[in-house]
Amino acid sequence: MIQENELVPLIIGVGVLVFFFAARARLREFPAWTVFAAAFYVYLTGWVFTVLEGLWVGFDAEVFLAAFFNMLEHICYAVSSILFALWSWKVFRRSREAQP
Repeated sequence: MIQENELVPLIIGVGVLVFFFAARARLREFPAWTVFAAAFYVYLTGWVFTVLEGLWVGFDAEVFLAAFFNMLEHICYAVSSILFALWSWKVFRRSREAQP
């Protein structure tokens, strides 16, 4: 069963994805934008897996698929967190090097 609190972030995330593609030229001016974008894309994929997991939770015969999507969801969240930490490190290291 799909829950509202899982579907709403996905809808908002898809809206941000549309914004990312519409403002791609300006996004490239962002420091280390590729790492930041990758972190967002992986996080959005985690939201997709959350919703897919909810599709299979109600079916007892498909417990494996629910567990599989749950595992993929959490892997995406972990990878996204690592990428965001890497982006933060790159941005703040660059700003510290730019100071006199």
